[in-house]
This record gives sequence, structure tokens and C-alpha cells, in this order.
Amino acid sequence: MWATKSATVLRGRFMIDLRTPQRLRVKAVGRREWLQTALALACSGMALKATAQDKPRMRVGFIARYQPYSFVQADGSLTGFDVEVVRALLSASGHDMEPVADTLVNLRQKMQKGEIDFIGNQLLVTPENRRYFDFVKSYATIQLVSVLHEDDDRDLMSLDDFLGKKLGVLANTGIEDQAKGALGKSVQAFERIEDALRALAGKKLDAVLEENLIAEYFIDKAGLPLKVGVPFAAPIRVGLAVPKGNKDIEQRLSLGVQTLVKDKSFKAISTRWFGYDVSRPRVSHASST
Repeated sequence: MWATKSATVLRGRFMIDLRTPQRLRVKAVGRREWLQTALALACSGMALKATAQDKPRMRVGFIARYQPYSFVQADGSLTGFDVEVVRALLSASGHDMEPVADTLVNLRQKMQKGEIDFIGNQLLVTPENRRYFDFVKSYATIQLVSVLHEDDDRDLMSLDDFLGKKLGVLANTGIEDQAKGALGKSVQAFERIEDALRALAGKKLDAVLEENLIAEYFIDKAGLPLKVGVPFAAPIRVGLAVPKGNKDIEQRLSLGVQTLVKDKSFKAISTRWFGYDVSRPRVSHASST
């Protein structure tokens, strides 16, 4: 559109002199005015290009190995549910996202040094984490659930129900600490939750204890004969981690999240990763449509 309009304007600044038959001579009408117009058009084009290039960017940290929320693919690119949601969140506010993938410990240090603006994963709002971060309200409902074999009709709704049973958990987590504290040696810790779920599918465990979205993701991804049971308790408090005391970014992101969860783009991202709108709680995996 700009190129067509400019060409029309410039053509309107010429007259063709046909009085000499051997050649066409071009007479400039108002040479100084034409040069000013051309310069103005060139400068406006440069300004538009600079504006596009100078779109504000936010450096966002993501945990590098945290499926399905954020993880590095074989080609080196970063993807995941949280990655897509935060990119949409920033795009709606006119920002580009510069993702930084690392461990949580390193991301915390980078935030303290000002090397990233915030962490794009929803972290647990624990007393320990609150020492380092402030939190933005969650855009997904996270609940602790028991995962059972699809042939298992038992109702296992608390740790007491697992007494004397083999329970699989992810190693080096708060879930492992709580489960072993209550059940002792009957708890088996796995380095990868997908390995625990495969052991359950092979009926080597009675159940696996995990967050609902993580469990649902791996069940669907691997087509495992498992089901997610009733949540143990109320939704777990999680949220985007922002620098301690930075109220400006906390308020802007909070408002953005509230707007985003009502938008169809969020529902599309959520459905692509989990099959339903995860901003709303649901009772069990089997109830999805």
C-alpha cells in the first residue's frame, strides 16, 4: 500500500515534454518540493521499519525440562503449554518474547541479577518460593490426583488409603517427601514421571501421585491404560514468578492473565495441549469430552 501510494505521488510530480521527437525529456516541477516529499517518504519508511524492529521485548525464563509446560525439542527450539500461553500473553500487550531456557535454580539467579524479566512457568506458591518471588494469579487449575489403572475401581482419595500399597511419585519433589513421610518404604520414587506411569500401566504399582495436567498429558501422549482419579484437595496455589517487590510487572501481568483466560486464543492453546479449557477445574480425566 505504501509503495503504490508513493509511486502515484511521485508520478504526479512529473510532466512529460514531447516537443523534441528524438527523445523524451522529463521536466521537474517544483524540484525542491519533490525532493522534500521524497525525503519525507523515505524517512517515514525508515521510521516504520525501526518501529517494527524496536518492538519491546521481555526476557522470560522457562525450565528447560518440564513437560508439558516447557521443554527443548530435538531441533533446539523451546515449546510447551506455558511457553505458548506466555507468548500469547505478551503479544496481546504489544511485546515480543525472548525465551531463556535453564534450570529453576539458574533462572532464579538470573532474575535476581536482572537478566530475565520473570519466569514463565507457574511455580508453587510455597513459603520457600515466596522468599525469592512475588506471584501472578494462575491461568490453570492445578490439582494433586491419584492415577490408577483403568481396570482399578478403588477409591483412593487420601494418603491413608495408600497404606500397604505401592505408590509411585516423582523423585526430589515435595510430593515424594510427603508421601514417604506418611507411607515409608512403600513409596517408590522415579526420576521421570513417565516411567512411573508406565510401571503403573504394567500393574507394577497400585497408583501414581502427580499433578493432574502432567498426568493427563503423559497418559494421552503415550496412550496408557490409566485414569486420573478424584483430586486429593483444593487446587494447588501456583503462579508466574516475578521479581520480588516489582509491583508494576506483577499488576500488568495479572491484568493480562485475567484478560487472556477469557479469550478464545487461550482456549485453543489449552485444548491443543490437554483437550479442554484448563482454567476451569474438572473432576477426573474420564469426564473429558
